[in-house]
Amino acid sequence: MIILFIFLSFWLGLALSSAYIALSITVVVFLFFVFKRVKLKLFLICSASFLLGFSFSFIKSPSNPLKSSYLGLVYASKENYFLFNSGGERLYVNIRSHHYDIGDFLTIQGTKEDLSFTTLESSFDFESYLNKKGVFKAIKVQSVKINFHNPIRITERRNKLLNNFNEEEKSLIGSMLFSDGGDSELVTSIRDLHLARFLAASGIFISAFHAGFKRLLSLHMKDKWAEIISIGILSLYTIFTFPRFTVIKIMLFLIIRWINEYPLKKKFSYLTLISSFGIFCLLCNHYLARQDSFILGFLIPIVSFLSRDIFKKHKIKRWAFRYLIIYLFFIPFEMVYYNKIVILAVPLQIILSPLFILIAFISLLCFYYVPLYPVLKFLIKGLAGITSFISPLSFGINMPAFNQMIAFIYFAIYLLWLIYLSKGFVPLYRFFLIVELSLLCVHAIPITNAITSEVNFVNVGQGDCTFVRNKNKTVLIDTGGLTYMDVANNSLVPFLRKKRIYKIDAIFITHYDYDHYGSLSSLMKSYKVSAIYDYNSVFPIKVGNLTFNNHNYCANSSDENDKSLVISFTNCGKDFLIMGDAPSYIEKEIIKREEKIKCDILKVGHHGSNTSTSEEWVKYLSPKEAIISCGKNNKFGHPNKEVVDVLNKYKIKIHRTDLEGTIVYKTMLV
Repeated sequence: MIILFIFLSFWLGLALSSAYIALSITVVVFLFFVFKRVKLKLFLICSASFLLGFSFSFIKSPSNPLKSSYLGLVYASKENYFLFNSGGERLYVNIRSHHYDIGDFLTIQGTKEDLSFTTLESSFDFESYLNKKGVFKAIKVQSVKINFHNPIRITERRNKLLNNFNEEEKSLIGSMLFSDGGDSELVTSIRDLHLARFLAASGIFISAFHAGFKRLLSLHMKDKWAEIISIGILSLYTIFTFPRFTVIKIMLFLIIRWINEYPLKKKFSYLTLISSFGIFCLLCNHYLARQDSFILGFLIPIVSFLSRDIFKKHKIKRWAFRYLIIYLFFIPFEMVYYNKIVILAVPLQIILSPLFILIAFISLLCFYYVPLYPVLKFLIKGLAGITSFISPLSFGINMPAFNQMIAFIYFAIYLLWLIYLSKGFVPLYRFFLIVELSLLCVHAIPITNAITSEVNFVNVGQGDCTFVRNKNKTVLIDTGGLTYMDVANNSLVPFLRKKRIYKIDAIFITHYDYDHYGSLSSLMKSYKVSAIYDYNSVFPIKVGNLTFNNHNYCANSSDENDKSLVISFTNCGKDFLIMGDAPSYIEKEIIKREEKIKCDILKVGHHGSNTSTSEEWVKYLSPKEAIISCGKNNKFGHPNKEVVDVLNKYKIKIHRTDLEGTIVYKTMLV
């Protein structure tokens, strides 16, 4: 238990820089608990461990911005980039369709620059992902020289296995064995059911691999040797999953546990082993402290161990309750990953885990050249059928991730509950369980939606999408659309879940250019849409308390931009005007026809192109603010300098989605 306290103190110190407020309170409460429950000596040791960890968190790899030559090792490789360690500094290198693999020793000529990636609303933040791994800079490559070519071609070996399967099978097996399988309809369905824990080379599979090999070997030898040989067999697989921390951690811990059990005759307890190993991992790589794989990989086993003796006399009840305890720990992470809790996720995980484990085990045998391809294909086909059948069970509760303070309260209650249970105070478990579940329920209920209104200009890259909500009525004006990614699944669906939205009352499509409507069909697979309107609809249109007017009557034109809706509405106490891609000559037609249009917020036409937003139009409207929706470093050069100059000339405040992300207007309704 002493080593556990030291490990937690050290980890909290390292993690503090990522969440000062919540973790500061956590540290104070934790150290106070240590002070009250144990001796002063341990309190001082824990305090020193925390301060040491906090100091370590500010240590960064050495960096010389003037260097032009970088000598180092490739330690992670993907199709279009690799990660490179040069003198201890971790660098991102973007080379499309390269042939460099893990273990290659290279000399790269180039210049170092800041990381710069396009991150759409609620989509995967690749820059943050790299930062958590200690990568803060990129190399703009001029030339690459190979000093040592690693003979073990990890990527080639992976591909050699996967090339025996079709795209859907390849996607699943690649995800389960190497955590790198891409997307397919089957993988997407599995994720929608919140079974993604089975789509990675995780502890579940590694433990199953080890147990399976050990059981087979135990038929012919003693357990002591069966276990160490099974670890040796898995070590080759570990090389081909490098640098995945979860696999490395489990393999090393299996070795440590074997040494403790046999040569050392169980000298150390489980808590001492895993806590000491956790400290060792953090000393080797302090960036692990902020990575979910580390947090879940260490804290869930500790939670499971502390709850091992609950309901000793009832095996089924004890097993079910331990699963519930672990799931409650995981729920806040599920909210971060999905912004949704699937109600039947737990029973589905329990029911389907044997099938996933069997598929993973046979996949590994195929990796070791055992030709079980027909069996594996049959099982994957069966899984696809089951997944398709149960896909309607993916219904759940939409909610955003906890903020820092709510997360602190949730885990503080959870920790108190766990302490009571581990001490044998079982009668109190219902009270703490009710409190924890009540907190989740309150967080899930869309209370604020009933008393607020908002308008969000959603960052969908080079496209348009405006989210309008008045109380519980929800409207989208355009849906965005990109050819290289599904904006609906990657951006709009998680965004709407964060807003606790379950139904879209209306979607207005300003016109049928792909960057304005391309995500519509995909969005409708996830959300019920009550009505869809376009330039052929009759205006004005009322949606709840909102009234939408169209000021462009050129629906008979052959040009989509000419037909674009020009939509006005009032919400949040402001008058909004959405221009779509309407060109300047449409602006002139509107000026001739209408005496005045109220406009506080102008959604600039055609992403800031100089074909729209003429000076005459700006003078006519006299908006206070202008919104420009465009992609970061887009090839069209949007927004055009002429448009920006006109807006600045009339002292109109400019907001841009490529620079600011999603732009939000929100107010309380009285």
